[in-house]
Amino acid sequence: MNFEYFVEKGEVKIQKTDKNLAIALKKESLERINFVYRLISNSENPKYIVENVYDLLRELVEAKLAIDGYKSYSHEATILYLKKFKEFTDYEISFLDELRKIRNRIKYYGKNIEEDKASKVIEFMELMLPKLKALLKDEK
Repeated sequence: MNFEYFVEKGEVKIQKTDKNLAIALKKESLERINFVYRLISNSENPKYIVENVYDLLRELVEAKLAIDGYKSYSHEATILYLKKFKEFTDYEISFLDELRKIRNRIKYYGKNIEEDKASKVIEFMELMLPKLKALLKDEK
């Protein structure tokens, strides 16, 4: 499956560039980063860390989608959009998709997550943030 599949299926809409939405999503994700670090410093439940890391990374990708004239109604499509950029490896895209599945199990099935997995997610966030921010460097 690829991003275009979701466009054809109607789960991604082509629209005018929405810089205001992109700026708002970027701002929200950057605020969420600070929240994640507060969760870490307070030794909060790892599931909240994982949920918020996933959401902030997804929001940054959605900001890029808005700039490029798309609105995604599918988290999977949002993640697959990263395949369009050489900066992101297949491993990184797969890891983000796995985070999507973990977040889904946490939110909708009451699953928990181990602290060591949360640590890996934090490392992944720190790897992905500079790359995602670079995609949005021209947006305030």
